[in-house]
Amino acid sequence: MSCFEIGQVLWLKIRFNNKGTVSSKKHPYLVVSVDEDLSTLEIAQIDSLEGKEYKALYKSNKTIFADNPNESVIVKNSYVQLDNTIIVDDYDGLAKYRRTTDKLSSAKLADVLIDYEEYHRSFHIDENKNVYLSKEEIEDLNGH
Repeated sequence: MSCFEIGQVLWLKIRFNNKGTVSSKKHPYLVVSVDEDLSTLEIAQIDSLEGKEYKALYKSNKTIFADNPNESVIVKNSYVQLDNTIIVDDYDGLAKYRRTTDKLSSAKLADVLIDYEEYHRSFHIDENKNVYLSKEEIEDLNGH
């Protein structure tokens, strides 16, 4: 049974794509789906809008604000990338990458999930952006 809930956030360094591009630092990832049968999580990358406000205009991004109500899982106005499918193994040690058990507020989470699902129904997600990371790869990339 997973200890994760949709709306929680993991902080990870991951492989962004199947070409092998790895993030240079940890990023926040929103849990958008929990698959108990496969013991996996689907996560979506969150990036700060700071200095990249133009990215709020992309249909492949969903803006989320850090206030109204104040969020505990993000501290800056941000956007969620909708144009990736990132699946990670759900395993006992993964919880150490969660800073809090809090979740994104319910109204914002519902908006993100609707847009995420709609984007995935309406647009082809390039094979290069369909990424799976095993427990071993996650641990290797995150130095544990």
